[in-house]
Amino acid sequence: MKALRRWGAWLGIGLVLAGCAGLGGGGAPAPDFTVPTLGGRTFTLSQALGEGKPVVLFFMAYWCGTCIPEARALARLHQRYGDQVAIVALDVDPTSTPEALAAFREAAGNPDYIWAFDRDNTVALAYRVTRLDATVIIDPRGRIVFRDEVPTSYETLAAQVARILRPTTR
Repeated sequence: MKALRRWGAWLGIGLVLAGCAGLGGGGAPAPDFTVPTLGGRTFTLSQALGEGKPVVLFFMAYWCGTCIPEARALARLHQRYGDQVAIVALDVDPTSTPEALAAFREAAGNPDYIWAFDRDNTVALAYRVTRLDATVIIDPRGRIVFRDEVPTSYETLAAQVARILRPTTR
């Protein structure tokens, strides 16, 4: 509960600071970032975009039970598209540990996509995320083309990614 209050405080401060930055869908530029991953490396958005890949960001917390179904849906998406899409689960809880995130990953079926930490909520604040289970999809040009803040079904995720990949796979 303490972690939830702390995360909520960070988020509230961030929303005040973010003001009217305008980071909805519809082609807004995606802010670049670098985060540490569960595997001990880093993930940098601009590097993935430089490889011509769309990126799916999933904002979650290691203790979020309602985040597990979307983590599993993203695993199905990863199985379908493989390396054509970078999928990044971002644990936004500042108290998270590698062990806690690994336990969540295991509960979600050990999906083989990128698991990373946004402990200081820099990424969540930059993207104006206000809830867990938030998803942001970025096209290879670095534009936000989809966002929501509810659990997202596999069908919705797959349709959004297919729409982005369609022009490049013909």
